[in-house]
Amino acid sequence: MKKLLFLFLVIAGISLFSSKNSSAQALTFQVTNNTGVTLVDVFVSPAESNNWGNDILPNNLFENGSTINVNIPESFGTTCMFDMKITDGADGHITFTGIDACKLVALQINGDGTFQYLATK
Repeated sequence: MKKLLFLFLVIAGISLFSSKNSSAQALTFQVTNNTGVTLVDVFVSPAESNNWGNDILPNNLFENGSTINVNIPESFGTTCMFDMKITDGADGHITFTGIDACKLVALQINGDGTFQYLATK
């Protein structure tokens, strides 16, 4: 009986672990710079995090009017809500909060600190 109970617990633990991993997802969306300035850094982090992590710009600069692809890795887990921080060359920055990356296809960020979903899933 103990062996059966132990086997059940092992299988339940494996199932729980597998379901957590399968629900983690890499998220990709486009961001259009409508801030009026060239950006030098773009940081994205889960909304519940206090750490910005690394700059995600694929190039050194993000020109006004241009669009980049943002890739959020699976290692960020299953969260959908993200914050974004942008910086310009003059040490200015804007933080955008509450971006739902799970429904997002294209996002426009504006110089007044607002953003719009241009396309959603």
